[in-house]
Amino acid sequence: MSRTIFSYSLVLGISLASLLLIGASTGWIYDIFTRDSNTRKALSEILPLIVVAQPLNALVFAADGVIQGASEFPFQAKAMAVSGFTAIASFAALEYGLSDADTLVHVWTALLVLQLARGLTSLWKLVDRDGPIDLLATTSEKVVP
Repeated sequence: MSRTIFSYSLVLGISLASLLLIGASTGWIYDIFTRDSNTRKALSEILPLIVVAQPLNALVFAADGVIQGASEFPFQAKAMAVSGFTAIASFAALEYGLSDADTLVHVWTALLVLQLARGLTSLWKLVDRDGPIDLLATTSEKVVP
């Protein structure tokens, strides 16, 4: 069942990313938000990050549902704390030395790092053969009480 959820999530994420790419290349995505040239410029700088984030976001949100369905709330809280710290550290590193891009780009990069960290911690939980969820199981032998 969870494999189906992740398959649908991946298709949705790729579809949204594709729609955003098409919108950016034709220019209509900018028209949805504004006609102001400064805002369009700012959007064009972060749009690649938003496009890349769509499949990742879809998979992470699906993993949230699967993990919450297995009542793994303590794990999820700890994973979010680790992910949040990672995102804050990446933002600080970008903002104070590693990049000369705008703060808006740093914020969106840190959000992407947050989702990546959440995805990695969720993946770790989902493939843990001793846990209540085993995404790699070939049969439905694991039953959540």
